[in-house]
Amino acid sequence: MSAAVAAAAAAAALARRSSSSSSSSSTTSNRSSSGSFYSQYYPSPSVSVRQPPLASRYECRKRLDWSKFRQYLRSRCPTLSLATCTGADIVEFLCYLDEFGDTKVHADTCPNFGHRYPVDPYCDCPTQQPWNSVAGLISRLRVAFEENGGNPVTNPFNAVDVKIYLDHIKDSQNRSRGIDR
Repeated sequence: MSAAVAAAAAAAALARRSSSSSSSSSTTSNRSSSGSFYSQYYPSPSVSVRQPPLASRYECRKRLDWSKFRQYLRSRCPTLSLATCTGADIVEFLCYLDEFGDTKVHADTCPNFGHRYPVDPYCDCPTQQPWNSVAGLISRLRVAFEENGGNPVTNPFNAVDVKIYLDHIKDSQNRSRGIDR
């Protein structure tokens, strides 16, 4: 039962009691000044108790990605400001994230190259972030940049360098798994 429903029920019960107690003066003398027992625990209906809306999964993810990107900018030497950030800096950030990837991108010399299901699961090919995860990350960061006061015209996440890098990732991962464009 939500607090608003409980408050409305308590107010209705209070209204019923007060109308029945007006006929009996002995009942009103025994009642406390607060009105009823429930009124001390539930606010009156005139008081609006609003819960903050829960953030969606997308909003939480966007906030997390934005803070991760800002942390990356602060950790660079020399520190890079958001105003001077370019598409090349975004590509460097994406390359940094590839260190934590889990999608194998097989080289041309690997026996798994071109096979959808790997023949040898223990090859030494490098791992990357999956293309769809990187594309989603870029779109969330693009929106977060504009929500945090960035100019849509100078948005570094819309840069040509970033789009070329995304196309390169998609192409290399598809070729590595034997999927033609």
